[in-house]
Amino acid sequence: MKILRSIAALIFGLILLSASCKKNNVQPQSELSKLPPATQTGADTFGCLINGQAFIPGGSLFSGSHKQCNYIYTGGGYYFTILTTHQDYNGLIKQVQVETDSLTISEGQTLILRHLYPGHANAVYAFIGANNNLNSYSTTDTSSGQLTITKFDQVNQIVSGIFYFNAIGAAGDTVKVTEGRFDMHYTR
Repeated sequence: MKILRSIAALIFGLILLSASCKKNNVQPQSELSKLPPATQTGADTFGCLINGQAFIPGGSLFSGSHKQCNYIYTGGGYYFTILTTHQDYNGLIKQVQVETDSLTISEGQTLILRHLYPGHANAVYAFIGANNNLNSYSTTDTSSGQLTITKFDQVNQIVSGIFYFNAIGAAGDTVKVTEGRFDMHYTR
């Protein structure tokens, strides 16, 4: 009888112990949480979701510069350009570019991203695959998006903003870029 009580007490103790243990389920990180926060401090960050997958400039040690931002006056107009690149270790190169042609930008301004011609803004997603073919997707008048300048500090040369766009490729297929954000120093 004493042995049965000991076994019963042991089983009861194991049940209580197992019930009090918390399972450590590691949740997968969401693609959105991989992006840098939308700041306005000149943090030199850029990120977006491309068809739901996180894109952040960077990659291979040997791939050179991963992002540049310019706001240049030339030829009678201002040209704003952000060009970002990510190269993975398999050689896949992805680029996201947002730009204006002969267009002054200002804080609080929202621009429609479409064809690039004077007085307008445009966005492009491109990648070079394993076969070294360039695949390019661009905004158009029918496949567009928006760019909002949330900060434009000309003294400290900081520009921040948010964007999204749908771009179309030569074969008629589309790419959806969402949750775009940048906070960069620009060169003149």
